[in-house]
Amino acid sequence: MSRKKNSGPCSVQNCSLQVSRFRQITLLAYRKAQNNGSFKFYPYLKIGEQLCHIHYLSIVETDRYQKSKTQEPKSYSFIEQVSMLTKGLYMQRGNIELDPIHFQQMIVESDPRLQGFFDKLEKALIPDKRSLYNKIEAKKTIVSLCYIMAGIRNKFANDFKLEVGLYLSASGASHIAIDTLNSIGLSACYTTINNFKRKLANEHPLKIREFFSEQKNYLYVYNLDDYHDIHEKRRPNTTTLSTAKHMATCICKQVSACAPVPIIFNGSSIHNPVNIDASNICFRLINQYHGTFDTSYTNCKKQWLVNGRPDINNFDKIELLTVHFYDDAIAERKEERSMKGVRLIGFQEKNLHSMNDYVSALQLILNIDNDTGILYNRVAPLVADWPGQLFIRKAITNLYKDNSQYSIPSRINSFIPILGPLHVSLNSREHVLIIYYTFFQKLFHFVFGKRKILAKKPKPWRINLLLDLAYNGWCKIRETILTKFGNICKDIEYRMVLDLLDNIIPATLDIYAILFRSGSFNEYVETIFRIWTFALRWKRHNYNKAPLAFLSDIFYWEDTNHPFIEVVKLFLVNFNDYYVENYHSKIRAHTNTNNNVDNIIKQAFVIDERNQCEIKNIFEKTKTYPYKLSSLNLLTEKTSLFLLEYFQEIFKNSGKSKLHKTKKKIECKLITLGVTVDSRCLPTGFSTSVPPSPDTCDRCHKKLDNGEVLTCGHGYHYECYQILEYGCRYCEEYYKRGIYSNVKSFLERLEKGPNILTSEEREEREDILVEENEIIEEIEINESQEVHEKFLRSLNYVNAW
Repeated sequence: MSRKKNSGPCSVQNCSLQVSRFRQITLLAYRKAQNNGSFKFYPYLKIGEQLCHIHYLSIVETDRYQKSKTQEPKSYSFIEQVSMLTKGLYMQRGNIELDPIHFQQMIVESDPRLQGFFDKLEKALIPDKRSLYNKIEAKKTIVSLCYIMAGIRNKFANDFKLEVGLYLSASGASHIAIDTLNSIGLSACYTTINNFKRKLANEHPLKIREFFSEQKNYLYVYNLDDYHDIHEKRRPNTTTLSTAKHMATCICKQVSACAPVPIIFNGSSIHNPVNIDASNICFRLINQYHGTFDTSYTNCKKQWLVNGRPDINNFDKIELLTVHFYDDAIAERKEERSMKGVRLIGFQEKNLHSMNDYVSALQLILNIDNDTGILYNRVAPLVADWPGQLFIRKAITNLYKDNSQYSIPSRINSFIPILGPLHVSLNSREHVLIIYYTFFQKLFHFVFGKRKILAKKPKPWRINLLLDLAYNGWCKIRETILTKFGNICKDIEYRMVLDLLDNIIPATLDIYAILFRSGSFNEYVETIFRIWTFALRWKRHNYNKAPLAFLSDIFYWEDTNHPFIEVVKLFLVNFNDYYVENYHSKIRAHTNTNNNVDNIIKQAFVIDERNQCEIKNIFEKTKTYPYKLSSLNLLTEKTSLFLLEYFQEIFKNSGKSKLHKTKKKIECKLITLGVTVDSRCLPTGFSTSVPPSPDTCDRCHKKLDNGEVLTCGHGYHYECYQILEYGCRYCEEYYKRGIYSNVKSFLERLEKGPNILTSEEREEREDILVEENEIIEEIEINESQEVHEKFLRSLNYVNAW
């Protein structure tokens, strides 16, 4: 019986060698490859698979191969090796590789005769005396040279030139400039690039339908948001209206470990029949969160850690500071910004300023549903900012409303708006700095210099830095200051700054960066509720309502045991609005002032299809966070010094800050800070019907000589607080009134309100036009020892105040 002939194919990935002889990997051959060390380059090969003769010799019979080469030396000319390289890169079309190490591995795998070819180019082109960094950068250039040589030899081996052309087009190069570089041999021509982008855009509707048809048995989380082209003028001047381009962006994130969730389960719909249930929120406030908001966030967080939630304390400091950086060139955020598993559903020119706009934008998903059935009796969670919350809820409300004047598609029923955690974080952080601007201005001048200017609305990265410095500077002196002032100090300015440092700042810092991203569901929901209490007293027109709708839904799903609540708990991190913000950042980075709407749309589909720009990833200079850990430690200790001096002055001026009541509001002159503030800056108690008394128990009205002052500013004897069942009744009533009034207002807005954003809603959404100096303040790191010693002396001196 004749032995079966080995006929291939070769099991080496991407092998393109034209050979007729193949050999099988036997157990003996497998052991030989392991022993000679060549197997580590091909770990995927298995016994029983076949190799072409050339790869068999180079992998298994390395000694014999080397001997045969010694006996019959075979050297290839430069021309021959360039021919081999061209053939290999042609066969690798659509799989461009610009990393030097991976490139070498790729070309040797495609043809072992190219072993050492890249090394020869290195020796010829890179002098030995160059620094290690410059040698690494030069190797990248050699990779480019290899692609250019292959492209000259074979015009169809043009992956690199196409990549360069796409990068040039995205960077704003004119068609003349691109065609000129094409003539030089460095880029594809403008027509090729434009045809490639048009092809991707035209094929996208079919590809996204194929994707959903093949992957329909998973839960998808959707983002819908408006994109505006920041390269254009966004504000009108005396002669020209705003030329910003507005687009609606719809993307989805597949939750691969979760099956679709039905809209109706055991007779309970995903939608609350009463829409937003104020009474249920108040019930939870009284029974589940009773007394919770009397305690500062910092104390609650300490208790969580004691109760076994160490994961909320495991985040890198620089990572936390860059949480609102969307630039994928930031080294500290590069991996998270890879956007794996995210797909662009649609990108079209459209404003999102009304219910009709949102219903029209959702048609992007509904059209796909017509062909794939992805929404049939399935929940489609949609994470959105305030306008999305408002208008999608308004559409669902009108869908179930008798005699509605609006024509709402019935499949809108699948969508359930989810509060966007990133927007909650960003908006609350910004508002903290705006409300307490005078405090942060003084801190900024102390730490960075009196001649520096702090914008009225700084960039998000600077807001994050100031909040982080304030909180970490406070943590260094917290126990000392609390001991010095004691439990019963009711000085208004002290209570104000204590509420800011120990409650407001850490809650706004943690809500997204730590609690949401760690998947800490219970702590996240509790802190959303806490941040709503801030928005209530700050009189935020949007965020004193949106969190209540979110809380109402969460409590309703828990009460009805709807399976969606378990999905949210298990996969919380997927219900994120970061994806669409990241996508917008990528579009802005790959477009310019010369792009019209059509070009921007094409570029969006290029980003979705290719995900990464290899030229940008390999050759663009990586940015790093402006301050290193050593500099941040110095800044933190300088902040601690500022706070120590501030608290010392508050201690000297104790009792001097007085309330001034008018018919419309309460004001207070803060003596140490030197500014008059309203109740928004003061702890919650000062917004209630019974503001905290200066030095007596707020229940029995006797002198407060023992007991505790709560975070809200009200103080009680221990026995009085026990009688109140360990909850401040004044603040609880204030929260209940706030819940009922804002839910009522929101429901009226959904049922009877205008179909577009009101002036108040637009005002709260608009940016404050303030130019900020983007120069990063230099830090004299050599003064760190001096600052540290001064800090220690000041901290030890607190007892002598």
